[in-house]
Amino acid sequence: MIDETGTSFAVVTFGADGAAVGAGWVARIRALGRPLWEWPGSAGVADVEGGLKALGEQVAAARVGWRLLVAGPEADVLRARAVALAGGAVDAEVTAVVTDDRTRRVWCAHCGTTTPTGDPSVRCSGCGRALVVHDHLSRRRAAYLGSVG
Repeated sequence: MIDETGTSFAVVTFGADGAAVGAGWVARIRALGRPLWEWPGSAGVADVEGGLKALGEQVAAARVGWRLLVAGPEADVLRARAVALAGGAVDAEVTAVVTDDRTRRVWCAHCGTTTPTGDPSVRCSGCGRALVVHDHLSRRRAAYLGSVG
């Protein structure tokens, strides 16, 4: 599943299941002898915001041939992918594996707040409206659309 034409790699994982996927990627990249950057989340660090900031710095320094491999719960994977795309990465440079999709980030169409939920409806943490979670996913916001029924 690794694009072996890559000249350098970044591996970002979230949670134990993501780390298990990432361990296989890391072993293969090391066997290829290519430059590798790993976010410490691969080792179980829970600082998602710190990992996303570090990823943004990696994307800014990336050159042609750079590849991102990200694994973990959907909400975290989508955020990491959004950071990479916002920094100039293209779809072909990103491999994403979702290990758990029970929690979604929901963007309120009424106030712009993003609220995590595991339910098909949620009360917005910004404006308090009862939102229906739609299947529409914004890659830029890394969130699903929520609106009043």
